[in-house]
Amino acid sequence: MQAVERGTRLRCSSDMAIEVTARSAGLQLGGLSEAAAARRLREEGPNRLVQQDRLRTLCALVSALADPMALMLAAGGAVYLLLGEVRDAVVLFFSLVPVLAVDVALDLRSRSALKKLAAAVAPRARVLRDGAEAEIPSERIVRGDLLLLREGEIVHADGLVRAEANLALDESSLTGESEPQEKQPGDPVFAGSLVLGGQGTAEVTHTGPRTRFGQVAELVAQAPSSPTPLQRKAARLVRRLGVAALVLAASMAGFAWWRGEGLGRALLTGISLAMAALPEEFPLVLALFLSVGAYRLSKAGVLVRRLASVETLGSTTVVCTDKTGTLTLGKFGLEEMVPFGVPESALLAVAVRACEREPEDLMERAILQRAREQNVPVSRLQASDLSIDHAFDPVEKFMAHVWREPSGRQRLAAKGALEGLLPRCSLTAEERSAALATQERMAAAGRRVLAVAERTGSFCGDRQQDVQDLRLLGLLGFSDPLRPQVPAAIAACQGAGVRVKIVTGDSPVTALAIARAAGLAGDPAEGILTGDELSEASPDRILRASIYARVQPGHKHLIVQAHQRASEVVAMTGDGINDAPALRWADVGVSMGLRGTPVARAAADLVLLRDDFGALVLAIREGRRIFQNLVRAFLYLIAFHVPVIALAVVVPLIGLPPLLLPVHLVWLELIVHPVSALVFEGDAAPDAMRRLPRAPDAPILARRPLVLSLLSGALLAAAALWLYAERLPFGQAEARSAAMAVLIAGGLLLVIAERGTSRTVRLFVVCSAVALSLPLAVHFGPLAHALQLAPLDAWEWVRALLLALAAIAWRRFVR
Repeated sequence: MQAVERGTRLRCSSDMAIEVTARSAGLQLGGLSEAAAARRLREEGPNRLVQQDRLRTLCALVSALADPMALMLAAGGAVYLLLGEVRDAVVLFFSLVPVLAVDVALDLRSRSALKKLAAAVAPRARVLRDGAEAEIPSERIVRGDLLLLREGEIVHADGLVRAEANLALDESSLTGESEPQEKQPGDPVFAGSLVLGGQGTAEVTHTGPRTRFGQVAELVAQAPSSPTPLQRKAARLVRRLGVAALVLAASMAGFAWWRGEGLGRALLTGISLAMAALPEEFPLVLALFLSVGAYRLSKAGVLVRRLASVETLGSTTVVCTDKTGTLTLGKFGLEEMVPFGVPESALLAVAVRACEREPEDLMERAILQRAREQNVPVSRLQASDLSIDHAFDPVEKFMAHVWREPSGRQRLAAKGALEGLLPRCSLTAEERSAALATQERMAAAGRRVLAVAERTGSFCGDRQQDVQDLRLLGLLGFSDPLRPQVPAAIAACQGAGVRVKIVTGDSPVTALAIARAAGLAGDPAEGILTGDELSEASPDRILRASIYARVQPGHKHLIVQAHQRASEVVAMTGDGINDAPALRWADVGVSMGLRGTPVARAAADLVLLRDDFGALVLAIREGRRIFQNLVRAFLYLIAFHVPVIALAVVVPLIGLPPLLLPVHLVWLELIVHPVSALVFEGDAAPDAMRRLPRAPDAPILARRPLVLSLLSGALLAAAALWLYAERLPFGQAEARSAAMAVLIAGGLLLVIAERGTSRTVRLFVVCSAVALSLPLAVHFGPLAHALQLAPLDAWEWVRALLLALAAIAWRRFVR
């Protein structure tokens, strides 16, 4: 295997040749061949820590089929058979088909959305295949693959190091050792470890459940998943309504039996009431709205890794956002050079030597591009022996390279934040003041400023001793323009009661210039807090700040905790390894998709594929839309259940013949499920960003809308009951037809009452199907006979529709 140079030289193991000569297995000097990898994938299975349970899909299908309505329909059919009423039993058993079909279709829609979402966020790994670097889904890693490791990546399989350059891993998730573990050729690496520094190549020895991490993951997978806060609230609501429904159904069955209707009829009464009252639609609607909403966000460039974040977005009160690449374009250009007593070419030459040979940092790329444009010999400057590499220090904010020239002389080149390098430079007071004033001027123009310094002499490899007595050569000013859509996005957030705060490693002056250009509310200059001040700042001071500058990753955790203690709901952005704790602690952790490390993406709840602040605002708007539509669907379900329950209870209590039989409840069920799950889910919410954030501890349903929905249902029940009682002397079938016309027409009007004035094609299709089912059931002979209905004349249709309108129309004017 050839060691690939990536800025420093790779060290290879002496026994590597023994390990990689298994040519019969397909292992080549450039990694496995695609054919050999495909064969091993078939033989050993995918690299999943927990293998998929083949029974899981079947269990999910059985769970969907075990719908309470379906179980009660089966029980009702059995009772009809015992009573000798075969026709009614057959009708109920056949009714199972459409009821279960609707349940399974809606469940599959939800699962399909989640499956597509899972595929979008699946982790990927870099391997050598057929002598070339390839990026593949981590599930396709096989034994014998050569994994390419670099800083910020997660190790996806167990293996042995074959080549490395300053490779250091965090294995605390397996070993509990918090110290970085330096790796040498031949050392083992384990799946789940994190590359803290350096880079290297590892040959895969174990994949999937055969890894050490896979054995732990198997135990974790057996633990039940915890529901989201909204799911817990919905489950609590469903439990309370369900218990009340069962108690009421049992009471009515006992009442009917006590009144002498016989055990079979009493059971049918109880089953009918249970079918009318049980709120089995609520969990289905919740799961569908969250999963489809998450998939909708993924199409807009926001990947949702945890469904809980979708509901939390609607409550977000503070967004702490990075500056570079999120508010700005992240496209650096070297716009200004200010040399101190040296030619620009000399300043550029030292800056080039302070860069990596194959840089990933955007500012380093800008330096090399400018150097080539000015004919600075980049290749020759970086062809020397890089003898010492002092990596970037997030505290002092600079890095340094020591190069050994052909003459044997050593030269140190350093670049980084001016305040980090100034204490290391030999300067007079006047020179120091001039440098700071120049930086202030450049930063005020929105430039990101780097200082460049050098020293010649002897070096020992100790950072503190090597980087001292430097000569400050000058400053480089980089432009990173504000994204055009950012001011409008920030204005939308502030109009919605969401405060935006900038958290950046840049200087306070640069951050302030960007904040003003972005349109942060108030005077941002009054709310600047630096990283050095954060540790000693009072909680109130932290909360008042709108800009946190020169921040280290550990400071983000303090910022999140301070706001959460003040009952704020915090969304925090991050992209680095050390941002992971803050992303975990935040109510909504947001990682960048383009420049975020795999660790940051794994710790985040949301991943912005385009690193765009506007996408985060879109996610907040979508979270609010989802919750608003969920509330409307729940209110509709409650309003529609009220008349159904009332008619099932009041009619027998006042001694009238039964109005709603099990077959009618099936009809109503086929209306409620599609309307609640399909009509409300796709509604737009144009006012979503004109309202204040929802309090996280607030109930799902506010008191006033709930009372209005209950009142709507009660009035609809009264209208249907009056018409049923009034038409009974003319025949029960005709009276039932009139009451069902009031009930279904009122149900369609309830949709409009809860949704407002928005119109969609989905609404037209679903409501048209519901409306057409009514005259078809009443006037089509065989269907009317099965449903025990009779035709209505024109006047009866008008009366039914007017009663439904009188019961619901007032909601158009009372919100």
